[in-house]
Amino acid sequence: MHHESRIVKRADAASGPRGENLMAHGDALALRVWEREPEGERAPEHANDYEYVAYVAAGALRVTIGDDEPQEVRAGDSYVVPANTPYSFEVLEAATVAEAVSPAQAISG
Repeated sequence: MHHESRIVKRADAASGPRGENLMAHGDALALRVWEREPEGERAPEHANDYEYVAYVAAGALRVTIGDDEPQEVRAGDSYVVPANTPYSFEVLEAATVAEAVSPAQAISG
């Protein structure tokens, strides 16, 4: 990793395929941030081949992970989506969510 890439300023963050900001990443872990995802936004059930943990910085979502009952998560809450686990969500209040993804290559290319 080049030394200068250890710090990624918000203004310099690349945009991901669905509008997320791609932040700092290392060899095993990458960070992405979804800013002000609009109320009513939904993701139908899907599974990813990577694991991630999420921290809700603002707003609220209803998430369903695997066979668990849907749960409401709000600012200050966090959750994990294991690899290859069905997952869906609905944004209840405009939300900002930071996600740490492993392996980093899953989102950073």
